[in-house]
Order: sequence, then C-alpha cells, then structure tokens
Amino acid sequence: KLTDCLNVGDEVAQWVQRLGVTVPAPRNRWYGEPGVDLRDEFRLQARLMELDKLTDPSSSEPLSERFWRRYGESAFGLLERIREDQSCADLLIENAEYTRCEIELAARREMIVKLEDFMRRRSKIELVVRREELARAPGLREACDILFGEQAEERLREYLGS
Repeated sequence: KLTDCLNVGDEVAQWVQRLGVTVPAPRNRWYGEPGVDLRDEFRLQARLMELDKLTDPSSSEPLSERFWRRYGESAFGLLERIREDQSCADLLIENAEYTRCEIELAARREMIVKLEDFMRRRSKIELVVRREELARAPGLREACDILFGEQAEERLREYLGS
C-alpha cells in the first residue's frame, strides 16, 4: 500500500512539474526511518546514559530498541526527558510497555481526545492488558493526568463506564 501511494505521489509531482510548478527538493526523502548515522548517534547516546539498565524486567525488549523502533528521530526527546528525570523511564501501567515519557510524547504529538482512543488504537495497550487489569492499574490515573490535564477525571470515568 505505501509503495503504491509513494509511486502515485511521484507521478503526480511529475505532472505538476510539467504544468510549470516548481517542486521543491523533488529527490528529498521525506518518509521512512531516519538514516543510519542518526540511528547510530541515538544508540551511542542511549549506551552512554545506560538507558537499557532502566528497562523494566517485564518488558519484551530493551528501551533503546523500542524507542528507536517506535519513534525514530523523536526518540532523542525521550532520552532528554529521562536525563532530566529518570522516573520518566518507568512503566506507568504494568505489562503495557509504555513509559511515562512515551505517554508524555503521545500527549504532545497526538490529538487524543478519549482514553479509549489511546488505549485501543494508538497504543494497542488494550490488546495486551485486560480491561479489568487496566481499571485497577494505579498508573492509569497518572496516564490520564498526562494525556488530558484538567479533563483527566472526566476522561477516566468515561473510559471506565464504557
């Protein structure tokens, strides 16, 4: 699907150029994972700060691998948050494999308006943790505080009531 979309986009850009419109940086790669140099720099920074020692024992992969795979270049911001406050590497909800700083990132860059949207579609947490366990999870309230601020209590009630 993605390859088809990219190919169609290239064709459209060619047609637009034929109509006399200048296409800025037509060879510029704007999609996909960042380059090897950036990945290596991320791995170096993660290794120097011993990020993987902060990985929760219940996690399926080291934080450095997960952060890069999920967030690419945005993972540098996660390293910065953890340097500021090491508790940002803590899992908020047991077995969910989402750290405090990952939820902070989601709050900043996603337009999450309902907790169910985050739990089911954006994070897939509901696919790995039973709803009953989530309802009892102490970190669920903190996740709501991070995601919704003043609306946290309302969003939590809405989620638990559905």
